[in-house]
Amino acid sequence: MKILDRYLFRAVATATLVALLVLLLLELFLTLLVELKSVGKGDYDFLAAIRYLLLIQPQRLYELFPMALLVGGLLGMGALASSSELIVMRAAGLSLTRLTGSVAWAGLVLSLAVMLVGEFIAPPLEQFARDQRALAKGENLAIRSGRGFWARDGDDFIHVQAVLPGVRLANIHIFKVNAEARLETVTRAEGARYEKGRWLLEGVSRSLVNGDVVRTEHLTGLAVTSAISPKILDVLAADPDELSIRDLRVYVDYLERNGLDAQNYRLALWRKALAPLTYLAMLVIAMPFVFGPQRKTGAGQRLLVGLLLGLTFFLINYLLGNVVLLYGYPPLVGAALPSLLFLGAGFYALRRLR
Repeated sequence: MKILDRYLFRAVATATLVALLVLLLLELFLTLLVELKSVGKGDYDFLAAIRYLLLIQPQRLYELFPMALLVGGLLGMGALASSSELIVMRAAGLSLTRLTGSVAWAGLVLSLAVMLVGEFIAPPLEQFARDQRALAKGENLAIRSGRGFWARDGDDFIHVQAVLPGVRLANIHIFKVNAEARLETVTRAEGARYEKGRWLLEGVSRSLVNGDVVRTEHLTGLAVTSAISPKILDVLAADPDELSIRDLRVYVDYLERNGLDAQNYRLALWRKALAPLTYLAMLVIAMPFVFGPQRKTGAGQRLLVGLLLGLTFFLINYLLGNVVLLYGYPPLVGAALPSLLFLGAGFYALRRLR
C-alpha cells in the first residue's frame, strides 16, 4: 500500500501547495494596498514595504495553512473522485477509513513542516520586520496602542512609554508598594538599556515615601534586576497568535509568577500545541464531500465548500475561545473543542456513507 499512500500524498500535497500559493498571493496583494498608505513616511519607501511584506510571509503561511489544507484536500481528492479513481480504489477493497487515514497521514506530514516554520522561522522574522518598519518610518517601537505598557515585577508596577531599537527603553516609571499596599518609592528614568542580565537606568529621579514625608534623590544611573527581559518585551510587542510555543510558555510563566491573568496567552499556547488536531479536523470534515453524492461536482463548487467550511471553523474557533475565557473554563477546552466538533461531524458523516 505504500505506492497508494504516496499517490494520495502527492495528490493532496500538490493541491494544498497550489491553494496555499493562491491564498498567500491574495493576502500579499491586500496587505500591499494597506502598506502603500505608509510609503513616504521617513525612510519607508516602496522597496522597504516590499521587504516588510516578504519577511512576514512565513507567518502568513502558518496562519493560512489550515484553510489551504482544507481546500487542498477537497480539490486533490475531488479530482481523483471525478476521474473515478476513488471508485476503483474502493472496488479493490479499500475502505473509507483506510483512504481517510492515508489522506490524514499526508496532512500530518505537511503539518509538521508548517509547524516548524511557525515555531522557529515565522516569529523572529515577523518581529524583525516590524522593528525594521518602525525604524524606517522614524517611529519608536510602540507597544500596547502607542501608550507604552504596564507590567508587574513582584512588588513593582512598571510603566514604559516606548521601546527603542537596540533593546532600549524610554521614559520609565517604577512604583514600589509594600505588603500593606502602601506606596514606598517612585522611580523615574529617562532611559534604560539591558546589559548582563539587568537593566541599567539612566537619568534617574527617585522619590522615597515615608508616611507624609517624601524625599527625592537624583542619580546618574541605577542597576535594576528584573524578570522583564528582552524576551518578555518581544512578547509584549506581538500578538499572542504570532508567538512561538516557547515564547508563549515564557510569558505565561512570567504572568503567573506575578499573579497576573494569563488566560489569553494560555489559550494561544494550547491552540499552537493542538495545531495538528486542527489540521486533521480540516481533512476529515472534507472527506464526506469527496466520497459522498457530491463527488461529481466541479472544482469551483468544491472550492466554495472549502472556503465556507474554513470560515465556519474560524468563526466557531474564535467564538468558543472567547466564551470559554468569559465563563472561566480552562483554555484547553476552548482550544480543543472546535477541532473535536469538526472531527466528530466528519467521522459521523463518513459513517453515514458506508
